[in-house]
Amino acid sequence: MKKYYIFFFSAILTLFSCEKEIALDYHQVNPLYVAEATITQDGTKVQITTTQDVTVNTRDGHYVEDAKVVISSKKDYYEEELKYTRNGIYTGALKGEPGYTYDLDIYIGDKHFTSSSTMPEAPMVNSFRFAWMKMMSQRFLFGDLRVQDTPDQNSYYFMHIYRNNVGYRWAVMTDEKNRNGELQQLFQCTTEKKMDEGDSDALRDGDNIRLEVRAIDKRSYDYLYSMQVMDNAGTNPIANFTGGLLGYFSACNVVNYQYTFRRSEIQEE
Repeated sequence: MKKYYIFFFSAILTLFSCEKEIALDYHQVNPLYVAEATITQDGTKVQITTTQDVTVNTRDGHYVEDAKVVISSKKDYYEEELKYTRNGIYTGALKGEPGYTYDLDIYIGDKHFTSSSTMPEAPMVNSFRFAWMKMMSQRFLFGDLRVQDTPDQNSYYFMHIYRNNVGYRWAVMTDEKNRNGELQQLFQCTTEKKMDEGDSDALRDGDNIRLEVRAIDKRSYDYLYSMQVMDNAGTNPIANFTGGLLGYFSACNVVNYQYTFRRSEIQEE
């Protein structure tokens, strides 16, 4: 498979904002459509863009403004056409409910793309802290998240740390190895040395930290996990839409926590 997958997902990678150096094997390809779609307990949002050539330095002009976007649920026979707002974003009033499966249909010209997702129960966060952990001769700063697994079901989670409203670290996990127990996710943030040197990626006193934890379904997990490892695997993420649309649709239950980062409050492991 040609290694042009990194260009296909330039729009989605901005959502997660992870900094990785990836070797690129450039092949020019025709633009493709990309969707980032979620339905949560607060409403429905879909952003549709097109991919760009790697030589294009601006994001202007790649938003899709003329799509027809429909969200529906067979459980209560609900259907709603989303309204266009700006920047390729379509929004709807439908709020997700646990246990419901939602279908998303996107029509662009003569193309039709579909995906579906089932909304899980709300995630249960036990604790979150920043902690020093010593490895070899260095001290590393980790974000330590503990989630109480939803009982008696297969559970999947997406976790995202935002720093001053910009994506900082993200991960996905499953309860496969500790079903019904407490699950731990460690986010490696920086080192003590980099903090002392004022590295731009290092957290600073006063930084606003928002932790977002989503309970997601298996299809969403499979897509996000494959995206997480795609630079090592050398393949595109698992398809989440029919018809060749890139991106994903996720019915997710979301909880958010806000913190102000203080170095003096970092705990010792």
